[in-house]
Amino acid sequence: MASNTVIVFGAGATKACGGPLTNEILPEAFQPHVRCAIEREGFTPLLDRFLIEVFHVPRHPADRSEGDYPSLPLLISLLETAIQRREVMSGWNVELLELVRRALQYVIFALLELKLRTLKANYYLKLFQAIHAAPPTVISLNYDIIADNAFAEQYGCLPDYACDIATERYRALPRAGLLLEIHGSLNWSYCPQCQRLELGVAASGKTYKVLDEIYHVNPLEERYSCHGFPCKSCAAPVEPILITPTKLKDYQNIHVKAVWARAEQELNTADRAIIVGYSLPDDDLEVTYLLKRGLEKLAARSPKSLTVVGRATADGVTAITKHPVGRRYRAIFGPDIDWRTDGFEGLIARP
Repeated sequence: MASNTVIVFGAGATKACGGPLTNEILPEAFQPHVRCAIEREGFTPLLDRFLIEVFHVPRHPADRSEGDYPSLPLLISLLETAIQRREVMSGWNVELLELVRRALQYVIFALLELKLRTLKANYYLKLFQAIHAAPPTVISLNYDIIADNAFAEQYGCLPDYACDIATERYRALPRAGLLLEIHGSLNWSYCPQCQRLELGVAASGKTYKVLDEIYHVNPLEERYSCHGFPCKSCAAPVEPILITPTKLKDYQNIHVKAVWARAEQELNTADRAIIVGYSLPDDDLEVTYLLKRGLEKLAARSPKSLTVVGRATADGVTAITKHPVGRRYRAIFGPDIDWRTDGFEGLIARP
């Protein structure tokens, strides 16, 4: 393993551990047993009513299939467009649309937390064990905290998040390696008023999700109000940092901007890069651009030092020239990269 290795984890890496892919989030969240488990302060009924009235999803869950739900990027993009333009959408005013957006954020976070409560396998930890190296630089495109806790278990410390985390417990702990969570995280809470960023850190030194603190039951009115816990600095309600899968992503948060800048720096100086479970989707222009800028020199200088890990298609296609994801990487980085289709497990066996 090269001394300066950067590992990029996409949604496929979380999927291998038991988490959902983007297009699975809404259908899974409205399965009756899941909906019952994650229900909080009317969020799922509000989102359900919105999907029925605005996107014509069948009223009864038993009548729905996965294809009845709008794609998550489309749903969020339309919501954000209406809110930014201060326009009504199918009779839903901007105030209600903002509540729907908050409900959708909650459902995404809650489903991830539920699915990952018991991991099928922590391949992140297994990879760290397999590379036999100092704590690596990790760029995560996911919201879960699998990588955070794999750092704590393997290296006995938390990583450096490359942003200004105010939590005293985190500041007092030893840190090693880098974990750049460029889309936010389940264990971050942010105050939009004073820009304070907190991290959930347990006494054990591992991180925990702050979902229950941000979304606690406090129904002051009937219309699905949610008042998160107060900022320690200014007492304003905190909120999650969640850069959602949409073409209208907002990266202006000062902490997110710092993480993105560090991610580009690390990619530019990498001797080896490993990308696990990321398909270069069309709606992720900013991430594709980040990878293109950051890894272009490495791919030109030493193409086999750029490893991309995916899976064969359902009908067994593996060749980079024929695989739909392989073709995207070929277009961006050329045909000679280390393209693999044996999944996360294969990478662990042959890092």
